Amino acid sequence: MNNGRATPLISSVCYVRLAVSEPSASARFVSDIFGLQRVADQDGEIAFRSDDRFRTVSLGHEAPDGESVGIEVWDDEALREIGQRLREAGFTAREATAGECRRRYVQSSLMAEDASGNRIDLVVRPTRSGRRCFPARDAGIVAFHGVGLRTTDHVRDLAFWRALGAEVSDWVGDIAYVRIDGLHHRVALYPSKRNGILYAAFEVEALDQLMQNSYFMQESQIRVVQGPGREPASRQMFLHVEGPDGLIFSYVNGMATFDGKPRLARQFPLTATSLCDWGSESKDVPELGAAVEMRRRSA
Repeated sequence: MNNGRATPLISSVCYVRLAVSEPSASARFVSDIFGLQRVADQDGEIAFRSDDRFRTVSLGHEAPDGESVGIEVWDDEALREIGQRLREAGFTAREATAGECRRRYVQSSLMAEDASGNRIDLVVRPTRSGRRCFPARDAGIVAFHGVGLRTTDHVRDLAFWRALGAEVSDWVGDIAYVRIDGLHHRVALYPSKRNGILYAAFEVEALDQLMQNSYFMQESQIRVVQGPGREPASRQMFLHVEGPDGLIFSYVNGMATFDGKPRLARQFPLTATSLCDWGSESKDVPELGAAVEMRRRSA
């Protein structure tokens, strides 16, 4: 994963920026229901935090530069290397303006796109906070964990992530679990008919908190799109819930770790039991089930 370097090119998935039609309603869901701390309003975006980072989620009213995922890069030297790799592979990557860096709370950045058109912000030195995270509701969240992305061209999108030094841990059909550190995956690529962020996942303390949040969502009449469940490949427990504008936020816990020894990516069949071994199924979000890929293969 280090591509012959002493240090990796990238270190974490550090934020998501989401475009919403009603920022106020979405902000209430993110803070009062899901359990993130609202920290700032800047340049038309509302920022929230979940851990020691200054922010991990931003909501904007149909932001002109759209939604994006922030990937923390090791340093400026690594950023230059990534830019060269992406351009050589035929991907778009340009230096961010000062205003774009300010909106992202980072020191420097490359604005890139994968083959599906998902915007990926490659950022150096995202802002941290010296204050303890103190959300409006205690949901047991300890950290921003990762993202699920819709992909319309999974072969080329994987080439994008491999240019960053990432590797595939496992497959479920053509769903790819992508590893960038010692955990099974931080990014999951889901075949779809459109691009975009499918979900943002946040780690909670333990199974207890995941179940408590499940009951809280039911009592609050918040739609649960899948879960509680557990991914067989990663052993990660999850609960996917939906807010305004179809935003899907997830509570997760218990993901498997890698011991550093290389192994082949395993192939699981695209079945309900490969996606959840507790029996949970997503009926209305096709990317979280078998519907999209089965239709694509039968077309």
